[in-house]
Amino acid sequence: MKSRKQNTPKKWTIIMLAVAISAVLYLAGVYSGLYANKILEKKTEQEITSIKEGTEQQMQRLEEYIGFLESNQGSMWLELSFLETLSEDEICNFSEISLKSLFEQLDYYWKRLPFRIEEYERDNQPLSEEYLALKKEYTQLSMRTWILARKRYNKCDTKIVHGLNFYTTDCELCAKQGEEIDKFSSELREKGVDALIFTIDLNSEEPIVKFLKQYYSIQSTPALLINSRIYQGQVFKADYLLGEVEKGR
Repeated sequence: MKSRKQNTPKKWTIIMLAVAISAVLYLAGVYSGLYANKILEKKTEQEITSIKEGTEQQMQRLEEYIGFLESNQGSMWLELSFLETLSEDEICNFSEISLKSLFEQLDYYWKRLPFRIEEYERDNQPLSEEYLALKKEYTQLSMRTWILARKRYNKCDTKIVHGLNFYTTDCELCAKQGEEIDKFSSELREKGVDALIFTIDLNSEEPIVKFLKQYYSIQSTPALLINSRIYQGQVFKADYLLGEVEKGR
């Protein structure tokens, strides 16, 4: 009997300890659940805020982009319309001023886009939306500048070589052609000849690029349009292009 009485307090101690541990675990579970819910609520709020801010930023960028396109297109047609009212001497003077202004605008994109975009795009797929938007603006402005340079070449007695260097993202030789274009432009400038050659994606959605592709029957890249002559399907060396320009003068 004495032994049984001594064991009873021990049993109660164990039972009370078990109850206490269970209570602690239960409360810990409740607290953890509440804490987890708070974290989840906070994370959800942050995600909603992030989505909202991201949407607002995207809308703002879209509005700015549409504004740029409308302004650029409107300016181009106004310039071309104005040029039609001028005499040949006046056209030359005006186009020189306009080209200088366009080059100042292009400097913004030259500082932000990769030096050799054909090589960058080949090695960095998929391209970000920001990059694509920036490239599209650059393409618009480049084509506008090229059109004005072409008109100046045709109307004015000036030393200028205007051209487009077309590439595609799957073109392995386009980066090499870009290097030759750099040499070509550098050698022209050493001879006192202005070289205005812009690198353009042949698969661009810009209507003018599609029209040029069809008009000049461009089937493969690299492809060059130099002073209205088309060269395509291989890498054309700087020396060869210099010879072609000399023959065309």
